[in-house]
Amino acid sequence: MCEMREVTAEDLLKSSKEVADKVEPWESGSFTFVKKLEDAARNHGRVDDMMSGTRYQAAVAVKKMPNSWVASGPDEFAKKHPSECECPWRNIGLMAELKKKGFHATCQLLDVFRDEHYTYAVSEMATGGDLFSWCLSRQDPTPEREAEMLPLIAQTFSAVEWLHALGIAHRDLSLENILLTGAAQSVKIIDFGMVYLGRTCPPASTLGPGKPSYQAPELHNKREYDGFLADAFSLGVVVYAMALGNYPWQSTKPGRSRIFDWVFCHGITTFLQRREIASFFSPELLEVMTALLQPRPADRLGLAKAPGGEESVPFGIAGGSLRRPRKANGGISPAHQPRGG
Repeated sequence: MCEMREVTAEDLLKSSKEVADKVEPWESGSFTFVKKLEDAARNHGRVDDMMSGTRYQAAVAVKKMPNSWVASGPDEFAKKHPSECECPWRNIGLMAELKKKGFHATCQLLDVFRDEHYTYAVSEMATGGDLFSWCLSRQDPTPEREAEMLPLIAQTFSAVEWLHALGIAHRDLSLENILLTGAAQSVKIIDFGMVYLGRTCPPASTLGPGKPSYQAPELHNKREYDGFLADAFSLGVVVYAMALGNYPWQSTKPGRSRIFDWVFCHGITTFLQRREIASFFSPELLEVMTALLQPRPADRLGLAKAPGGEESVPFGIAGGSLRRPRKANGGISPAHQPRGG
């Protein structure tokens, strides 16, 4: 059963502390290492594919982080790292909270363990890899590629729409943080270490949140910004990269990308009408990218739960819709492996 009440800071802290209080001793003999999936650089660790024949009878994703970084719980972490944008206990606590809410579009947190040196967060394994790998395995832009990506976009829109309905701005949406699992290629959103509870987010730090290609340009203004519209911009970059197999720009920070500086001055519509883009994709998909990638948040469309609420603008992608915002203030390589949260 799904609960749509917004997640509060008190809910998140309570769930984080509940998990921290139930951390179990790590028994390495209960898990068999299969392969490394990726580095978890911001958490000073790594994510491994491991088998657990006794506890879970399945492959699991294990995020291994040093205790010197994670600390014993959310309060100690906040004291040790008061200015950090990334918080492992925020990620762990929110995964626990989403499980309570019946949110199925993520890799469920299973358990947290600790030994003398490391903390291990164990979650479900996404067997189909991430959208980064999906892009690498497809041919150059074709109408067939668009047809294959549309169901994945629809699921992603619905998942993020659901997060927003719960009052959660993800703030780190990217190809790497959207996973696929099962024969039906179900979409799973992961990595909640940078989430903010509430639509209006505080001024962004120099390093984040989010990755340079995906950051909405208003994050560089050092003012409060609309986190839901910033997520919408990131989703626009995801859609573009899925369609073209490349990023539209490497950064949205002024002066860092000549391409984005040009788009900011001349508009995203002209950029997307280039022959190498417009000739391969439907007008509807181009309209979605145009709506999401508007450089100015006041012109950008955000995700909406349809029907009801503010004006909803459908674009022929079942499962998600876009809406006009409130007035706002504000090349791909290398491959990634299947993984979990």
